[in-house]
Formats: sequence, structure tokens, C-alpha cells
Amino acid sequence: MRALHGYRAGAGMSRAAATIPQARTFAGSPEEIQQVRHFVRQVIAGCPVTDEVILLASEVATNAVRHTSSGRDGTFCVLVQAVDRSVRVEVHDLGSSTAPAIRRSGSPEESGAGLVVVDRVADRWGFHGSQLGLVVWFEKDWQ
Repeated sequence: MRALHGYRAGAGMSRAAATIPQARTFAGSPEEIQQVRHFVRQVIAGCPVTDEVILLASEVATNAVRHTSSGRDGTFCVLVQAVDRSVRVEVHDLGSSTAPAIRRSGSPEESGAGLVVVDRVADRWGFHGSQLGLVVWFEKDWQ
């Protein structure tokens, strides 16, 4: 088994440890985005890329509320895990009839602007699912 690099609160990132994925379900409301940021901060406290991960989680969670069935009196779930000098965040929503897409420059549409940020800041990101449920994920590495 290879060593997984994680963290413990107050111990910094130098100690080898795997973190258990942490998940929380949120109401599909814009007011919950602040709670998403707080949750992610708690899970990865001390991580060198905390600010970037919180920004990205906020963008992806906002998209779940604005563009999927989760935002129509539904819920969405955020899963966070730090493994091998990387943080992975997944946002599980109730699905959409359209796939996530990055807004093209010069487009008058507001949709897709948050994914521009995700595409630029995350080291990897993607999605899978359908109208019945969608998972948008990203990973951010540190040295």
C-alpha cells in the first residue's frame, strides 16, 4: 500500500495520513452556499490550497442550485477528501437536461461563467450523470 499524504488539524500537511471522505447534504437554495464554504473549510483546514478549493466548491455548488433540479426545492451533496497531496470535491445534484459547459468568451449568457473559474483554477475537473443525477467534481493539487 502506498503512503497517502493528508493532514490533521494543527499538524500541517507533512504527516502521512489518508483522510476519510466527508459528505454533507444541503438544501438547494442560494443561502446554503455560505454553509458549503464553511463545511469545506472545516474538512480541509490547514491544507495549502484551502482558499482555491473553497472558491471552486462554491462555484460548483452554486451551479447545482442555479442549473439543476436541486435548486427547485431539492438538495445536493458535497463530498470532500484529501488524498496523496490533492483535494477532491464532488457535488452530487438532482440532475439537469443540459450538461455543464464552459461559457465561451464574449458570450452574453451568464451560464457557464463559474466553470471558467473551475477550468482555470482546478488541476482536473469533470462530470458524469444525467437528468436523473449529476456529479461535478474537481481536484486541486499541492506540492
